[in-house]
This record gives sequence, C-alpha cells and structure tokens, in this order.
Amino acid sequence: MAKTTSSQSTKQVIKWAEALAQLVSESKMSELRLENGAQSLRLRRRDDGEATPAPAPARQEAARSGASGPEDFGTPVNSNYVGVFRSSHPKTGKPMVKAQDTTETNQVLGWVECMGIRYEVVAPRAGTVAEVLVDDSEPVEFGQVLLVIQ
Repeated sequence: MAKTTSSQSTKQVIKWAEALAQLVSESKMSELRLENGAQSLRLRRRDDGEATPAPAPARQEAARSGASGPEDFGTPVNSNYVGVFRSSHPKTGKPMVKAQDTTETNQVLGWVECMGIRYEVVAPRAGTVAEVLVDDSEPVEFGQVLLVIQ
C-alpha cells in the first residue's frame, strides 16, 4: 500500500513540475524559483522558449541542506510517441525492467507501440530504475514520463 502512495506522490510531483515548466514557457518569465525549506526548484527559459530545470550550484545546495552533496532525483525516461507502452518482452512475457533493476546506457527498457510499429524506449544513462510509472499495455502520450533512472 505504501508503494502505491509513493507512486502516486511521484506522479503528482512530476505533473506539478511539468505544469510549472509549461507556465514558464507560455509566459514572459525568464526564470521561476521556488523554495520550501531545504528543497528548491529553479526553472529557466531556454533560447528556444521552452522552460527547463536550471542546474543549481551544488555547493550552495549542500551548505543549505546540510548534506554532503546534491541529491539525485533521477533521470526521467519520456515517451517519444503516442501509443501503448509495452514493458514485457514479446517472447517471454516477462518485464524488461522492474524497480531496483540496474540498467546500462542505451539498454532497451520497453517499447511504445504506435499504429502496429514498435519504437524502442532506451535508457539515457546507466543507473538503477527508481520507479516504473506506467503499467504494461497502458496508453501513453508524447513526452509522458515512463520511468525514472537514478
């Protein structure tokens, strides 16, 4: 039950961050900063008008939070297509990756099936799968976060 709550919480945070990025990209803001205690978020507009998270100085963040280094929130793996996410291997039916599995750069994590064509979803970096946010055979949208790698 706790895992479901954590998954829902993560999905809500991702939707919230995407909404803030959309707000920055649609407005005339060049930057948005939010701070809540030790947590902070900074979004800065790119030259092409799209809002992206700006890198925060690691030393300032570590000094403020009292931590020894910046916390790794993971790298989201997004869908590049609209379709149906397939996380299970087509021959064995077993999931390609699960939470806590280690991955290599460019490892196939699943597929997005669109109009009968399978498009591979690959790992952008090596790491550990923190959370799989989309179930097998679930419809996905362009840009939707499928899983997170730490």
